Amino acid sequence: MTGSVRDDVRGLAWDDGLECWVVSDPALARVVLNHQGFSSQTSKRLGELYMTEESRREHRDLTEFLRLWFVHTDGAEHTALRRPLQRLFSASYVRSIVPRVEAIVDACLDDLAADPRHDAIPTVAEGVSGRVMGHIVGVPQEPAVLHTWSRTLSGFIAAMYRRDHAEAAHRVMLEMTEALADSPALAGFPRDTPEDRARTTATWAMILFGGLETTASLLGSCLLAVLEDPALWARVTADRPGEVEALVESVLEKRPPLRNVGRVVAHDFEFGGERLREGDLVLVSLAGGGLFDTDLSDLAPVAERGDRHLVFGHGVHYCIGAPLARLEAATALRRFARRFPGAALAENAVQWGPNLAYVGLDHLFLDIGAHRAP
Repeated sequence: MTGSVRDDVRGLAWDDGLECWVVSDPALARVVLNHQGFSSQTSKRLGELYMTEESRREHRDLTEFLRLWFVHTDGAEHTALRRPLQRLFSASYVRSIVPRVEAIVDACLDDLAADPRHDAIPTVAEGVSGRVMGHIVGVPQEPAVLHTWSRTLSGFIAAMYRRDHAEAAHRVMLEMTEALADSPALAGFPRDTPEDRARTTATWAMILFGGLETTASLLGSCLLAVLEDPALWARVTADRPGEVEALVESVLEKRPPLRNVGRVVAHDFEFGGERLREGDLVLVSLAGGGLFDTDLSDLAPVAERGDRHLVFGHGVHYCIGAPLARLEAATALRRFARRFPGAALAENAVQWGPNLAYVGLDHLFLDIGAHRAP
């Protein structure tokens, strides 16, 4: 699919400071995300632009590790690599792990209750996402370790020109590779040749990475949204059918965990009234410029809202983990409200993280009030 641009759609502009094209219009973003003229091989291009030749030589294993992630591939290669993972993350699989997710959430709520500061980010947001992904990928590391890996890799991807980021990411790659070596999740994937093993390891490392920071950000933002608005908190505690799921969708739409995604112009062509050159970077906004609005009175049922935002991407690169992230967020909200019906934000509760790509909290301190036994 090449896509087309309506005459009334605007939103493509060159940014001198970022040195890339920026796509801000949601309709145009949908076209770009599913257009063959825009490649997903951003990791390779960023390395070419921002890493020195010496750094690329020294960290060749790291850049190859990232290049093998199927989110950085296109066309038939992407389809072939994605297909077996897509089956594993089917709706039936997500339904099958509901009891496991509920048990993980309950254990993390125990951790929140035991934490003297009642900080919901390390205990609940990072705890739930880390334990769920550790279970799925089959690695034994604690959530704090997994999130350290994820933040280190995202830091390198965002600033490949920094030697310290490259060195830290290289160490993380080695640790992830060692952890995945004994994972049962890799058993059914090709591992006969060194190339097979590298591809399979990179694929599962990508799955692990993809389910950590964004999901933790979503969980933290959901908790903050309901606790800073008494009307929303009342609706969550009432737990009428579809209410919690609708709230998760509202947070995804208005306060997305990921602000943007990158693409690379695959060849010279005219698009949106501009002349694009092969190798140009393109930053596609997933937020559409909307401000967070906690008025949920006009929310449609969840099943009717699936295409209202771009947080999980669009087209062939739509996130295979979207149903799992939605399940984690809804389960955490619902069980948090049952366990801590008197919860409220503590004084100076909110500390946002500095990451330019993710919209996430570093800390969310709570007063959990009188709470029910698990």
